[in-house]
Amino acid sequence: MSSIKVIFQPDNITVYVLPGTSIIEAAGRAGILIESTCGGEGTCGKCKIQVIEGEIESVGTRLACQTKINSDCVINIPEESRHSPQRILTSGLKRRKEIKPSIWKKYIELQKSTIENQSADIDLIKIALGADFKTDIYMIRRISELLRENNFRTTCVFSDNELIAIEKGDTTKIDYGVAFDIGTTTLVGTLLDAVTGKELSVSSRMNPQIQYGDDIISRINFSIKKEDGLENLHYCLIKELNEMISELALKAKIDKRNIYKIVSAGNSTMQHLLLKINPKNLGSIPFSLTVKEGMEIKAKKVGIEINPDGSLYVFPNIAGFVGGDTVAVILATEIHRSKDIKLAIDIGTNGEIVLGNKERLVSASTAAGPAFEGAHITNGMRASEGAIEKVVINDECVKVNVIGNVAPLGICGTGLIDATAEMLRKGIIDSSGKILGRNELKGKISDRLLNRIIEGKTQNDFLLIEEPDFGRRILITQKDIRELQLAKSAISAGIKILEKELGIKDEEITEILLAGAFGNFIRRSNAKRIGLIPDVHSEKIKFVGNAASSGAELVLLSRDLKQEAEFISINTEYIELSTRADFNQLFVEEMNFK
Repeated sequence: MSSIKVIFQPDNITVYVLPGTSIIEAAGRAGILIESTCGGEGTCGKCKIQVIEGEIESVGTRLACQTKINSDCVINIPEESRHSPQRILTSGLKRRKEIKPSIWKKYIELQKSTIENQSADIDLIKIALGADFKTDIYMIRRISELLRENNFRTTCVFSDNELIAIEKGDTTKIDYGVAFDIGTTTLVGTLLDAVTGKELSVSSRMNPQIQYGDDIISRINFSIKKEDGLENLHYCLIKELNEMISELALKAKIDKRNIYKIVSAGNSTMQHLLLKINPKNLGSIPFSLTVKEGMEIKAKKVGIEINPDGSLYVFPNIAGFVGGDTVAVILATEIHRSKDIKLAIDIGTNGEIVLGNKERLVSASTAAGPAFEGAHITNGMRASEGAIEKVVINDECVKVNVIGNVAPLGICGTGLIDATAEMLRKGIIDSSGKILGRNELKGKISDRLLNRIIEGKTQNDFLLIEEPDFGRRILITQKDIRELQLAKSAISAGIKILEKELGIKDEEITEILLAGAFGNFIRRSNAKRIGLIPDVHSEKIKFVGNAASSGAELVLLSRDLKQEAEFISINTEYIELSTRADFNQLFVEEMNFK
């Protein structure tokens, strides 16, 4: 079939696609990410575009996920339909790095075989090393030629106990690897010198799979319902990772052929998609993993472009919705080595919770993400430029901080938590979460604040940003408060269940470790005020940054810590909250504000 020309405006980018391709897929090929929280089902209505020219039903506003291309066309993608780059947290814990890389090199000068003393080429290497090793048939076929090209003076490259490459001269100080945190929304890659442990460069991007759905359930459904769904999800991720690897190498001024290892930590679904394993069983009860243990394969088998004989190690998982990124967080924070009880929370699209110490670790996952990610919120958005991230309410006015120091476009999760906590403090919201009316609040708050109450027939809203100030009106609606209550209740009830499992109370937790971008930017006092986390002394609450990335770096540099990650995977218990009646009861109890 002949290709169709599609021009995207205002970018003026041209791509060629086959007839029947959806506009959202064509935009993805052009490198333009369009909002689609429903995963292309046509239900969220966020992917609106304008067809300027072309025979596409009727010219005008359509949904990009539902509109097929059958002729040359010109498409305009408005700003509100585009995925804004999210603020990405690239740094994590700076734990002491143990340098025992699984990729290691040894320079040797071999004694050539003679007619009197004949030895196989591979045996010459074993004699020089004083140790045995394994290798595959592809390497064996090249050994003789490589040794003679290098005059028997060569560097042998090993992955654990396998000979994977032979290089000319002494290259023992040239050994690099990349640690990836593969999130549902964001990707972070760190290039490390495997000899010294030094960080050489960092790259971060939005996960391009967003074009197929904001959350993992949407992507699982896409992989099931679309004929090439799994292929598309896998391909766009690998393409992005390869671009990041090239960027990392360019920044550090190294040859990416000298990158011998990739270590990846992500949630269970992301890791399945990385390996091109069908994730469909993760989308329905009992949420089964195809593989739980860590996987090490040749990187080229999934299309990753580093040294041709380099390897990819994918972290082990704990359960269907507690994946390798949680293992990496545990490893980086050393909860599994602690004698004290610690609580780790990573709030993203899903909320992963780990509680315990070296005696016993329990974990759970809750579907808490939509409100914290800005989804299902009236003026909600991700933590990108234009998002209100901080709110302070006093008698005279409402003060906000906006990411990028620009006019506000909406409010992200941290801003929503702040606004709710401040409204509770002022008495604008009662303990049930109800936004009170003007008659109920008269005399209790200033007239300036009272004028911000917008009364409706059945519920009230709060005007956060005045329209004349910024050219738009941003509200906190009663629906928004209910969405936040659902999200915070899921997290807090999950924590209560894990506390019941260990037989402890809030005051016995010595530290609360907040991981991930969201956890790093919330205000501790406000998170406690709305009941998202236990009400402990603020000094006990620590921000650990991108701990998943830190854990991946540790494993890249140490084969011993790789074994420790496997140990964590096996020995961390998973508690399935959805099957417990006490979770449902606690969920209802935790809905109210204290």
